[in-house]
Amino acid sequence: MPDELDVPEWVSEPPSSPSSVQDRGAARRADLRRAGREREDLQRERRRHHSDTRRPRRERRQALERDLRPLPGARRATRSVEMVPPGLLTDAADDVRADVAPEPVTRSRRRSSAHVQRPSRVRFARRRAAAALALTTGLALLLWSFWPSEGSSPPERGTADLRAAVAPRSDPTAVAEDPPTATVEVPLPGVTAVPRSGDGALTSVALPAIAAPKVNPHRTVRVGFQVESGSGVDAAQAATIISATLGDERGWQTRDQVRFRAVSPAAVAAGDVDITIVLASPNLTDDLCAPLRTRGEVSCFNLRKVVLNTRRWTAGVPGYGKDLAAYRQYMVNHEVGHGLYHGHVECPGKGTLAPIMLQQSKGLDGCRPNAWPTLR
Repeated sequence: MPDELDVPEWVSEPPSSPSSVQDRGAARRADLRRAGREREDLQRERRRHHSDTRRPRRERRQALERDLRPLPGARRATRSVEMVPPGLLTDAADDVRADVAPEPVTRSRRRSSAHVQRPSRVRFARRRAAAALALTTGLALLLWSFWPSEGSSPPERGTADLRAAVAPRSDPTAVAEDPPTATVEVPLPGVTAVPRSGDGALTSVALPAIAAPKVNPHRTVRVGFQVESGSGVDAAQAATIISATLGDERGWQTRDQVRFRAVSPAAVAAGDVDITIVLASPNLTDDLCAPLRTRGEVSCFNLRKVVLNTRRWTAGVPGYGKDLAAYRQYMVNHEVGHGLYHGHVECPGKGTLAPIMLQQSKGLDGCRPNAWPTLR
């Protein structure tokens, strides 16, 4: 063999004894086992960093890189490699593979890795639930602030109509009862005839408080009252009758689930009113109801005014006989019903109670007189 050929010692030298070869193989296996243990420690450290869910992913990655980075100025340790015969190296490698087997990916590990991602999804779901609850609570408080209540709003304050806010409606249609075929005056004891005309001036009169409904109202209707001067009626008595009629549980508050609220004369003058009830003489009734034809005989609803004719208020009609109080209740409820978007109807059958929107001043058409919208 030429001298200038560089070959390993174990090739150029005579073979060593079997005992020295076994010692070197054992040392090599020990080195490989040590390397396997270091690899296991590194994997265990990585799993520990991944299982720490309280730290952000970027922070965990930086901590891992910091742990693996060599110290400044330190040289990387090099290990001398000893040439081993191929047969001994293969045997040692097989022993190390048997000692350091890769850990299989089990179901428990998959479950633990899934558990790492679960808190973020749970946290997101909780945030969405909290946001939905806050939105629902805010909407409920907003609607509650518009809800009419007897204690929260004074009589002068106009409460918003929730249904009108959603779908605004136009003013009710002007309606008047058909005049009777012949003028019939019913002489009642204690009732004096009223003049056909007053002085034409309207005076606002304060209504007594109207009783709250027993049902939950959907909207509030502000009501004012005016009387023509010189019309010959008792304004205070008429105001009491009107408030008692509107607050009765047989009235519109129960049927239409509305809340009538009396307003002051100042509110009427300012126009802060929904319906104004006017007690006027026959001549002024014709003027306020125009272009409707009342002929000085009947009442009407026109331009958000319930115009009650003083002739009918004091004389009544034949269908009610001597029960003038019931007819006055009918007058108020019938004309206010027009202001609540109710039109005229027919008698449903002979002998039945007349619907409140039947023109009872004209005739009963076989029905029995009735002054209330809510029939029991």
